[in-house]
Amino acid sequence: MVVADLDDVVYDLEVDGVEVRRQLERRVWEHAGWATVAVAFQERGTDDAWKPPKVALLRFRRVHDAWQRQAAITLRGLDALELADALAGWRARITE
Repeated sequence: MVVADLDDVVYDLEVDGVEVRRQLERRVWEHAGWATVAVAFQERGTDDAWKPPKVALLRFRRVHDAWQRQAAITLRGLDALELADALAGWRARITE
């Protein structure tokens, strides 16, 4: 995936006019030619019900005038919350 602007990174997806993935929240961190985009999203199941939320972490590198995706990871919603709790517990150690 290559995008001209990080605002172009969206996680909504339609197939045959039906929304199958919807973006719930989005946050971007950018520093020194690298960017991380965190997206909370839901996917529609085969029964048309929305599945529990997940979080995707997308890593981009600036290449000339565009952003090129370098890596991606998807976490279940509960795993993402456990990660957030772990980071909160590390706050004093990583803000020294």
